[in-house]
Amino acid sequence: MIDVKTILFDFDGVVIDSEPVHAKAKKLVLEKFNISYPPTIFDDYKGRTDKVFFDYVSNNLDTLKHSSDLLQNSKKLIFEEIIKELKLIDGFLLFFGKMKDKGIQTAMVSSTSLYSLRLIDELYHISDSFNLVITEADTALHKPYPDPYLKALEKLKANTQSSIVIEDSPNGIISAKKAGCFVYGLTSSFQRHILKEAGADEIIENYEELMKKLKF
Repeated sequence: MIDVKTILFDFDGVVIDSEPVHAKAKKLVLEKFNISYPPTIFDDYKGRTDKVFFDYVSNNLDTLKHSSDLLQNSKKLIFEEIIKELKLIDGFLLFFGKMKDKGIQTAMVSSTSLYSLRLIDELYHISDSFNLVITEADTALHKPYPDPYLKALEKLKANTQSSIVIEDSPNGIISAKKAGCFVYGLTSSFQRHILKEAGADEIIENYEELMKKLKF
């Protein structure tokens, strides 16, 4: 049993149920610009930055070759319009409160942009609750590279023996495992077998299950 002193959270799909809203905004952009796309594209790019997504779209799917920047900016505007559809992941607030009562330090380690985080903070004021927030602006390489988690561990002066990660996507799990962390895969976005194949050490359905495992 790990003596947990640090918990590192992904953001989308772990703290806030934003993946469906991001996917909806991306879908509306592709439809706006008449870009055909495979039905799996939104799942394929979960846990990756908008830049990576729209770079792929611009270079491989868009016959008119609209710039990635144009597509990203269009997504930002649409995301602003539908942001009130966002909800926190069930059980997160209760888990987070119990964890803070135990003096466990925390980090949010996300591929989200500062822009998206600031919009979401206007609704939920989430980021101020964490000891550290890592976004796409903080590392040159993003998930599935280990850099975001390595950066968080370094800044918190945490070690992997007393730290756990909560992730919901294969790319996030791969990133955390490459950084040497023990990873709980939360099935908010992907099925159990997909998270297990990505390398998650344990799979959880919800925060209630995690509280039992950690004896909170």
